[in-house]
Amino acid sequence: MKYLLTFLFLLFIPLTKINGQPLLAGVSQVNITPPVGYPHYRDFGTAVHDSLYVKAIVFRQGETAWAIAVCDLLWIERKLSSEVRMAVAEKTGIPFDHILITATHTHTGPAYHSNIFELNNHLRKFEGTEQEAISRDQYPEKLVQNISEALVKAYESAVPAIVRPYEDTLINLSFNRRYVMQDGKVRTNPGRGNREIVKPAGPVDPVLNILRVERLDNQSLMAVISNFAVHSDTFGGTQFSADYPGVLAARLKETLGGNFVSIFLMGASGDINHIDVRPNGIKLTTDVIGTRLADKVVQQFRKNSGALLPSLGARSEFVYAPLQAYSEEELQWAKDPDAPAKYGETGLFKLRRPMKIRSLERIRATEAVPPTIDTEPWVLPVEVQVFKLSEQVAVVGLPGEIFAELGLQIKQQSPFKTTLVVELTNSHIAYVPTQKAFPQGGYETLNSRLAPGGGERMVQSALQQLQKLK
Repeated sequence: MKYLLTFLFLLFIPLTKINGQPLLAGVSQVNITPPVGYPHYRDFGTAVHDSLYVKAIVFRQGETAWAIAVCDLLWIERKLSSEVRMAVAEKTGIPFDHILITATHTHTGPAYHSNIFELNNHLRKFEGTEQEAISRDQYPEKLVQNISEALVKAYESAVPAIVRPYEDTLINLSFNRRYVMQDGKVRTNPGRGNREIVKPAGPVDPVLNILRVERLDNQSLMAVISNFAVHSDTFGGTQFSADYPGVLAARLKETLGGNFVSIFLMGASGDINHIDVRPNGIKLTTDVIGTRLADKVVQQFRKNSGALLPSLGARSEFVYAPLQAYSEEELQWAKDPDAPAKYGETGLFKLRRPMKIRSLERIRATEAVPPTIDTEPWVLPVEVQVFKLSEQVAVVGLPGEIFAELGLQIKQQSPFKTTLVVELTNSHIAYVPTQKAFPQGGYETLNSRLAPGGGERMVQSALQQLQKLK
């Protein structure tokens, strides 16, 4: 009986130490909403529907620390993340490669960089230069300052904490947007009720992972970390909005109350969206997605979940992913705004192919590594990060818009019971399809900068690093 009572006591006490080292956690958020009139993904921002934020969390244990900042932005440019990470490393001592900067991928955020501004520049009518528009109110510089500030505040405010893990599944909240058609081809977003659809070309990841972070002294809520995979392009228009992650945060605040930060980590959703193309299917709204996610979080919090036994760790590795090739003739065509479509594309496809070639030229000039043999491709260094929270929970950070199948492969083969896969980290590399998706075609493969096999190399790196951390 004595041993049983001892076991029950150990089962229910907050498990916050390993080898005598307590877990510390700190959170913060800083508003990064641009002024009305600043360049927007689709045009210029006409209003602020709801504020944009950078939300940061830092975990510390002994000499080990790692940090995540998630921004209500379309993506993270390499220059932005590098400047932030260097500044934060200098001020806090957190190693550069232990800092992960990511985005919620909202399509109603600022065009703070020329790579974003270019996407819909054909919609804008304005006087002056592109750089003058982007530099308005010194927004890019303030973005660096605000993200850095959020991370430093989180570091400095860290207190003893406990973390409780939860997991749930949401059906019909996400849909693979690539479909095999009756003619054997794969199309992206073929339209609701399209009778030529045979089946989805890939899977979805319906799992919602949740981490509840509490202060040790009074168990008050500090942060809700949620990880789910569905494209955040649901709001539309030219108002600034955080899309459904903003609704998720608002609903959680309404229900749970208190002073906490909702931190949403975008899962592998490069080929996942919110449109049910089946007969009588619907296009889910921003409010529906955010509210359903919040409801699941609240439902899970009603259950008892033991605290994790923390064991922090972090690893990072650069993978040299092959880039797509282009000819000099294609480059000259891509730079001619009046050139007709070279491959018969129309609409968005007509815009994206020359844009991709111009992007590849810039990547070669600034980031890529040239081949030593002419028959080999140019390669792009892409960083794969792995953070360990405990022997049960890990986080994987991958750059780009990752296909769901790649994210699922990491989760299924990870040595950790729970692995949060986070896309859009630290640098912009556009879509990361599976190798088998490239010959199928579709919008994502046309718009990808990587050659076939790049995504698989990133998965391999993640799994190897997870094994070493475990």
